[in-house]
Amino acid sequence: MTFTPLGGSFASPWSRVTSASVVAFTPDGMLVIADLERGLDLPGGHTQRHERSPEETARREAWEETRVVLDDLTPIEVIESEYFGADDLTYMVIFAAGVCHLAPWTPGDEESRGRLLMTPEDFLARCTAGDHGLMAHLVTVAQAHMAQSQRV
Repeated sequence: MTFTPLGGSFASPWSRVTSASVVAFTPDGMLVIADLERGLDLPGGHTQRHERSPEETARREAWEETRVVLDDLTPIEVIESEYFGADDLTYMVIFAAGVCHLAPWTPGDEESRGRLLMTPEDFLARCTAGDHGLMAHLVTVAQAHMAQSQRV
């Protein structure tokens, strides 16, 4: 299976988007991380039939896995997947966002085992889910975007 990063400006057709995730930052620069069965990971997951955009998927998944409400989402990466074959390409959309509200965590209500707030460096050192090089790329690009948006 091949994953190819295409950049945040790539316009993937919604009908081919299979999942969305978010690199979410608190106002003090901490990452919001989901403690999932597969390990520590960015909040995100598969699209659902009733959803109309990758933004809607990312917001729902962030709420379900970490109980956060997100500010504006900016696409930072679109990853092309050949999981179903070269003639049936699908896409994962990754966003950067600030957190505007951390709701109380109630164990047992969410899809994950917990919500962690971590420095980007600590997350990358402890992250066990997914491809580590790709995860480092996503966090680095999201950090740069958030720093740039704070200067504007």
